[in-house]
Amino acid sequence: MMTDLTTPDPNESPEGPESTAGASANPEVGASSASTAPIGRRRYLIVASAVVILVAAAMSTLFLMQRDSPLEAARQTCGAGREDWAMLGDDGRSLTLQSVGEERTGLKLEQLQCYWTELKVPDAVIAQIEGTRALDGRQSGEWEDMRASWIYHPDSGLQMIITLSD
Repeated sequence: MMTDLTTPDPNESPEGPESTAGASANPEVGASSASTAPIGRRRYLIVASAVVILVAAAMSTLFLMQRDSPLEAARQTCGAGREDWAMLGDDGRSLTLQSVGEERTGLKLEQLQCYWTELKVPDAVIAQIEGTRALDGRQSGEWEDMRASWIYHPDSGLQMIITLSD
């Protein structure tokens, strides 16, 4: 087979062997790789930016999920005894407290006082709670961003429901 001497050899540079070292400087040589470099860099920046945004969103979501409501925080600080003595409800927006009575087990007065301190129940509301008699029926009080209602009977003790206001 005969070689056509007019056709340039694809392995040789048109400018001679000394230009092969600087082939990347020639805009025609490697043009496809030069044009994809900025695209690759842009893709990398887009992906990196997306990852940073996703990580930031995940971290803020975790932070918000880990942040307890004041009712959950009070329960962690003061304890629950048994589950039915201090029950969280409504996704941490309500707390039902059950105290000890003559015929029922429940939270002791010291534990109730811990809850009242943690939840910043005003002295006036505490005085209402402590002054409630069985004949008084359900009573209620409000402070800051919380509401409470309670009923008392010597046999069953104090049952108090505290809710976060909207």
